[in-house]
Amino acid sequence: MDTEKTGIQDIGINRRSFVKGALASGAAAAVAGVMSACAAPTDNGSRDTVVGSGDTAGESPAGYDLMNDWLGQPPVIADADISATFDGDIIVLGGGNSGIQAALAAAEGGAKVHVVELAGEAERKVKGQDVGHVNSQWLISQGFGPYDEGEIVDEFLKRCNGRNNPEIVKRFVYNSGEMFDHMIGLVNWPDERIRLAKFSDPTVSPLDPAEMIVHQAGARLDETASYPISQGGYKTWAATAEFPGALQHEPKADGRAGTPSECSRLDEVQQFSLLKGQELGAEWHYEQTATVLVQDDRGAVIGAIAKNADGTYTRYNASKGVILCTGDFGGNVDMAWTVLGEISEWAQRAGVEPNEIKAFSDCQGEGHKMGCWAGALLEPLPRPTMAFFMAGGTPWGTTPYLWLNSDGKRYMNEAATQLSWQLNLRQPLGALYTVTDSRWYDIMKKAGVDHGSPNCGHVEYFTELKDDMDAVPLGAPEGGQCRSCTQTGRGYSTVYAAQTLDELFDILGMDAATKSVALESVRRYNELCAKGKDEDYSKDDYLMQSIENPPFYGCLGNNKRWDWVGLVSLTGLVTDDYLQVLNAKGEKIEGLWAAGNCLGGRYGNGYATPMAGNSIGMALTHGRVAGKVATGQAVK
Repeated sequence: MDTEKTGIQDIGINRRSFVKGALASGAAAAVAGVMSACAAPTDNGSRDTVVGSGDTAGESPAGYDLMNDWLGQPPVIADADISATFDGDIIVLGGGNSGIQAALAAAEGGAKVHVVELAGEAERKVKGQDVGHVNSQWLISQGFGPYDEGEIVDEFLKRCNGRNNPEIVKRFVYNSGEMFDHMIGLVNWPDERIRLAKFSDPTVSPLDPAEMIVHQAGARLDETASYPISQGGYKTWAATAEFPGALQHEPKADGRAGTPSECSRLDEVQQFSLLKGQELGAEWHYEQTATVLVQDDRGAVIGAIAKNADGTYTRYNASKGVILCTGDFGGNVDMAWTVLGEISEWAQRAGVEPNEIKAFSDCQGEGHKMGCWAGALLEPLPRPTMAFFMAGGTPWGTTPYLWLNSDGKRYMNEAATQLSWQLNLRQPLGALYTVTDSRWYDIMKKAGVDHGSPNCGHVEYFTELKDDMDAVPLGAPEGGQCRSCTQTGRGYSTVYAAQTLDELFDILGMDAATKSVALESVRRYNELCAKGKDEDYSKDDYLMQSIENPPFYGCLGNNKRWDWVGLVSLTGLVTDDYLQVLNAKGEKIEGLWAAGNCLGGRYGNGYATPMAGNSIGMALTHGRVAGKVATGQAVK
């Protein structure tokens, strides 16, 4: 192989010409220089890769109003380092939730598929347990739907203030039911090839009704649940399939009953899709890091190069193109700090150092960078992340009780949980308090089913929490331990109880001034409840329940006045309506599609949850859509 055949040298020439032309036209592409710490991965200098030095090295990439350079030059890989070459039709970079479904759909469309996956085969595992989706036959058969798909699309737009792409949302909403039915339809249990989840019982299918549930509102206990539930001006639907496995009743010695990842059986389900793709000819290549895309003289993507575990490289030629499914960039501290400007600004104002900004994710943003090196752009500010929280520290989730800030003041409509992240950030540093009384159960049953809400898919989540609440000792400074009612990973929360509000606020650690304000806040809240109208923040009338019947309960959260990135960053590349990546001029980059957390246009300015689990639902669905579109199959 020579450099001309790899196309890498031509990429550099085309890229420099493109940047100059874009700058001249006032529409520069995100294809120029960055911090070396954000460049393609290295192994302490062991990789024999040359990073180009463009005219804009050390500056913010063109097209971004950022203080630091985050993108870097595309690596130039020596021909001698390419140890193997594979030819195919579709190359899928990343074998997570979106990559599995993209590979399967492309293989079903007759394509020869290669999947490049960072993890080893034995370590590969998809994350999550909740699959938000709409109108699958599985959901409908259980009485959840059919729902008005246009109404759900509109709710996504409303929650994102119109900053997401309605067509990208439609690709999810319109196609998610077919995706889900197709995925679970491949499950044929038992199968000795399936690697089991940590707490899995091999004699029980992951589709068993006891281990696969629908996220439901507590109103089901009174047989009054009707969807959508409207609270705080936002709507939520029971449209989330959960794969939590067997119910975990008791937290373990380390304070949890196993994380959702340890309990979840979603990976077991996804393995059937992976195996089906392989049966159709899809080849998986493990322990390889996708490094750079290959383009021809026209800029069309014709393949990709990945780094092998031994430091050599493999080239993949694609006759139809490449689908980016490499995940988010939440684990890349430097990239997250620079690109996620809203979070980093809040963090700086709270005195946080850059290396403290990251997500639970360990993904490094390889797909985002490869796309940008090929001429693509990230969606503009404010860039979304999965940062979402309420008052915090409670076992009740997003139940709309009374929330008070560190001054003891009420500050929002507690039913408008979509707004809680932003409004909490704007509160003073310090404590966040949740306050309720002996009738706490009545309001919890009325909560909606968005992210973090009380989950009555398992009725035991409610009944066991009630047992725990009944056992909270009155007046005890240490409080009582209560199991969460929101998800499988049932950790403990500390709940405090007292016969008077005055005593409760003392136990919660309020000083005299804060307690005075808090007592006045409760008095005002009770006054509004008596009127039946929240004149301060317009909480829904049916949720206005006074706090005056002892015992009184409280939980203590912590407002650091900034928030981490969350579970993952949700910022992706700008694409057309059918997931094909666009350049700075809005033109399609031939042969390049994005799905999962590489795909922009989903969330606008932050995570939106008309139903829980829709980030995974979107990854699965958009992966399948991308695989179909790239191989000429029809989608809605």
